[in-house]
Amino acid sequence: MSEVDAAAKPVEAVDAAQAQPTEAQAQTTEEKPAEEKPAEASAAEDKPAEQSASVDSALLKTKAKTDYDNLKNNRKFDPSTREVTDDPDAIRKQVEFYFGDWNFPQDKFMWETCGGADNKPVPIKTLHTFKRMRIFQPYTAVVAALRDSTFLEVSGEEGEELVKRKVAYKPMPTAKAKAEAATVYVKGFGDETPQTQFELEKFFGDFGSVKGIKLRRTNENLFKGSVFVTFADEETAKKFIALDPAPKWNDHDLKIMSKHDYCEEKSELIRQGKLDPSGAPQRKFYEGRDSNARGGRGRRGGPHQDDWKKRREHDQKDGFQDRRGGGRGRGRGGRGRGGRGGRDRDRDSRPGRDDRRDDRRPPQDEKPVSTNDVKLPQIQTAADDKPANSTTNGKRAREDDDGGAKDAPVAKKVDVKED
Repeated sequence: MSEVDAAAKPVEAVDAAQAQPTEAQAQTTEEKPAEEKPAEASAAEDKPAEQSASVDSALLKTKAKTDYDNLKNNRKFDPSTREVTDDPDAIRKQVEFYFGDWNFPQDKFMWETCGGADNKPVPIKTLHTFKRMRIFQPYTAVVAALRDSTFLEVSGEEGEELVKRKVAYKPMPTAKAKAEAATVYVKGFGDETPQTQFELEKFFGDFGSVKGIKLRRTNENLFKGSVFVTFADEETAKKFIALDPAPKWNDHDLKIMSKHDYCEEKSELIRQGKLDPSGAPQRKFYEGRDSNARGGRGRRGGPHQDDWKKRREHDQKDGFQDRRGGGRGRGRGGRGRGGRGGRDRDRDSRPGRDDRRDDRRPPQDEKPVSTNDVKLPQIQTAADDKPANSTTNGKRAREDDDGGAKDAPVAKKVDVKED
């Protein structure tokens, strides 16, 4: 199951209620200067923070440490610990999830293998290599289970079977918004174990049809103890949020709210300076577009975009041709734009540069114009010692012969050393 999560800094948010003063407190603040605020009012404003802290203290905390040497160790999910089975219902459920409307548009491998909305078939043997599919044995049991699917279509010769959706995926502008509205944020699951994903699927499945669950992770793949769970529709999500008593996890309370409210709360805390903004976001793939794999400013696409050392080696090998501006610096005396050349000297000759720069420089045959109608002095190089009627590669010809420049200042001759 896809578990890649939207990026968020692993700092636990406090209740946004602490930012909302009561009406009486607001009136008191307007009537008196801030420095004269009574001690009682200050104490009252501190209560929401204390209440929020007490709520968070009841939640199951994560205690796992990040393994920076081997980031793969931070992800504990391991389906190989489950028993081998040939259960046809479990097989169909898993494969239909891969092709389903929730997972398919954000699963880069499935999207590209199937050609997105082109609905190209996928070899069942390829799917059978997935970690969660390896427990389904034998291979013939997988094929037999998929033949009975009402959502998928099986074709191909025996041993080389293919599978695809019966109805191709159709991108819809409102699909993503509907999925967001049906998504709930739940926090308080503690540290991850190899079985956490399966346990969460069973836990939420008891409260309604679930399209998918994303374990929220740090950029180092460490589980944060919270999830985004997407129900079949917004109504089911609202019913889950309104449950009384609220669901618990291993006798521990859970923080439950809609994804929209969670994002609003976090944005407000950042605005108030009580929470630092997240660092570099994780890549988000949706319907063939990778929102963070862009060139130019921000994170660059291309190879090694997650490893700065490899990016540096790649840039050095390519002569830094993919850098915006091409140079190391952009100051007046530096080696980049506005400097004395450096690595930027040949930037106009690089592929793709001319199209972007043509609208910012005049044509080569356009003559300079003086606002005072006075001919400007010319700087002549040794290379210009040619007859006036010779080809000058787009430069203005000298006017010595026709007398047009008799009254102009004498041109200064400058020798240029050739490399």
